[in-house]
Amino acid sequence: MAPGNSVMVVGVDAGRRACLRLESMGIMPGILLEVVSNGHGPMIISTGEGRIMVERGIAEKVLVA
Repeated sequence: MAPGNSVMVVGVDAGRRACLRLESMGIMPGILLEVVSNGHGPMIISTGEGRIMVERGIAEKVLVA
């Protein structure tokens, strides 16, 4: 995903621990996210309330449309 793209979270393909961590950051199905930075290393996204840095391995478990 390129910076500036907006996506809708449709699911999370991860274990319970990773799902709980994402939910604690406000990332859950039905939430609209904007990609701020998607270079090497962590991904930076905006949830409308602020910016969040998500580890690459965790970000790859978030299913978007």
